[in-house]
Amino acid sequence: MNKVKKAIIPAAGLGTRFLPITKAVPKPMLSVLDKPTIQYITEELSEIGIEEIVIVVSPDCEVIRKHFGKAESLEERLLQDGKQKLYEIALETRKFNVKFAVQKQANGLAGAILCAEEFVKEEPFVLLLGDELLYAEKGEKPCVKRLVEIFEQTGKSVIATMEVFGDDVSKYGNIGISSEEDGVMQVSRIVEKPSITEALSNNAIIGRYVLSGKVMGMLKNLKPRNNEIYLTDALDELASNGELLASCFEGARYDVGDKLGYIKANVEFALKSKEIGEETKEFIKDLASRL
Repeated sequence: MNKVKKAIIPAAGLGTRFLPITKAVPKPMLSVLDKPTIQYITEELSEIGIEEIVIVVSPDCEVIRKHFGKAESLEERLLQDGKQKLYEIALETRKFNVKFAVQKQANGLAGAILCAEEFVKEEPFVLLLGDELLYAEKGEKPCVKRLVEIFEQTGKSVIATMEVFGDDVSKYGNIGISSEEDGVMQVSRIVEKPSITEALSNNAIIGRYVLSGKVMGMLKNLKPRNNEIYLTDALDELASNGELLASCFEGARYDVGDKLGYIKANVEFALKSKEIGEETKEFIKDLASRL
């Protein structure tokens, strides 16, 4: 069975929901507490043996490249000033084996994946979407680790899912389930953002996937719709062939592509912080008393 060693992180979106800040700062570089969201996402990969991460960026994006590169003058100054701890924090972003691919044409998620084809070739890969952070507490299995384990045990592509209800059903890709065993679901169909009456289940697709190498070839053969290539079209084909699984995950998910979700992530990560957690808790208590 092929081991999963590569990952793709699409990061070339326009970030229009966060204008005007995203005129100058790519949305994946917006910080949650003291790290950009894209660093949290790469950290999800750090303990599961991923050897190569490909970040797909827009043609004029240098900020993400800079974040994962050297900062020689800063690093030298921190050493000179005896700030060893800050020096080590600055070095953290260089521990990832990151490469970059450029998405020249805004043709959707599948288009971004295809930009990384020469890096991934026909190997399986993890796909992590930058609008979502997943946080596993101690004792919980990280989402990506669970998906990789399922793929390596079965050889089938696998996607992360969560239950949604009411109006939220129409905000996500939706899956039909033909069977379930030990928390692993056999996906029978996929529909993109259905109405409540069209939904196949209450299970939504979220932004973590482990996909077989054959998906690249499938995407290349898809016909665009509305000038975009849709990953869900390839996933639906896999599902029809009995080659797609889904799994729920442990831990918390934060939708940092949404303004309220972004605020929630910052508050909760601040509460988890060893540095400012207690002060944040007291501030929230005081604020709540005045609402």
